[in-house]
This record gives sequence, C-alpha cells and structure tokens, in this order.
Amino acid sequence: MKRLMAIAALAVTPLACVANQGDNPVRFVQARALDFDDTEGCTGNEDAFITEGNLDISGGSNYLLAMSVETNTFQQPITIGQEPFSGEGLGDITLNEVVYSYQASRSGVSLPADEVDRVSIYAVFRPETDPEESYMFVRAFGPQALTRLASTITFGAEPVTILTTVKARGRLSGGQVVESNKFTFPVTVVNSGYTPGVGGAAGTCPVGTPRNGVCAIPGQDIRICL
Repeated sequence: MKRLMAIAALAVTPLACVANQGDNPVRFVQARALDFDDTEGCTGNEDAFITEGNLDISGGSNYLLAMSVETNTFQQPITIGQEPFSGEGLGDITLNEVVYSYQASRSGVSLPADEVDRVSIYAVFRPETDPEESYMFVRAFGPQALTRLASTITFGAEPVTILTTVKARGRLSGGQVVESNKFTFPVTVVNSGYTPGVGGAAGTCPVGTPRNGVCAIPGQDIRICL
C-alpha cells in the first residue's frame, strides 16, 4: 500500500472527513493534493492528500478537489446457454449529479440550503475500483454558493471557513439509484482585492501580473506572482 502524506493548508481549520461511509456502493475517501504537469495538465497526486484548503475568491475561481474513489460493487457473471459470460459492465456505477450542503464558521454568510446547489456530471466507475488508482475532480462549491461567497466575502471582509459537503448520485448498471457517502472538506475563503490585469490591492502583485495558485488556479492554496 502506498504511504500517504497529509498536506495541511491551514492548521486552524477542521480536517476533511467522510460520513455515512459504510455500505455506500461508491465512496469518496481522500482529497488528493494537486500536481501540474506540462504534458498531463492538472492531476491528483498519488502519494499525498490534503485535509483543508484556502481560496482567495478575488481571483474569480472555484476550489478544485481531486477525490479518491472506491466502489464496493462486484462484477456479476452470467451464463448464456452453457457458456459463462463475464458480464462486463454489470456492476458499473454511473454518477450523474453532485449535491452540495454548506456550513459557515460565522453568521452573516448566506449559503444555499442543503441539497439545493447541484451540478450535473458524468462519470463511470467499474466494480472494485481502488482508491489508490482512481479519482475524480469535483468543485468545492456549487454555482449558487460561489456567487453568494463572491458577493459576501468582499475586500477587507473577515475570512470565513466553509465546511462544504459533497455527495454524488447516480445509478448502477441494473438501473438502481445509488449515492455516495458524504464528504466534508473545509475551505477558508478570503478576498485580497486582486483584480486581473491590475494587481493586488495590498500590493502583493506587481501591476499587470496574474497571481496563480495550485494548477494555475488563481487563489487556490498558494498565492504567488508569476
């Protein structure tokens, strides 16, 4: 088994966690650290995971999660006549929706009610998927929450930690409706006043230089000037 190294973005926020993990046919296990490669682009690190994150929302981006995925479905062999058939595709899980819930660390931050914020996706996972070998990208915030955070966490506002909970819904190859466990991840949202093409209001970036973070996502975890 590969050794996993935890990378904490902030020491003062709660750790990411999973809930109702038990018998769900598909489970989100860890949030992997992100890597960037000139050939492959943004990928999830095989050996390191993160437990919390930062987002400078003035950069206009969402927070990207690479969540390790495992399934506990099994290949279902069937018999056609006298010949066994592998049943390839039986036991597959097709995910078609991500559903969000949120909790803010302080009052005054209006966020969508539980399971109101939703995003359509398409992802297929085979039976007995190994979380060390498979992951999927999910944005930490749905579109409604992101819009509200951008209007609430303005320049000079107090940072707020959002416990964002995601779960996925879909179907088994036989048609049964299934959903994943709930995965909760804390993201501390700040606003430095950065304006693309202008620079940071606090003078952290020279005028005209973009500030990029992990995987060149403005404001995600690492705030640097290029």
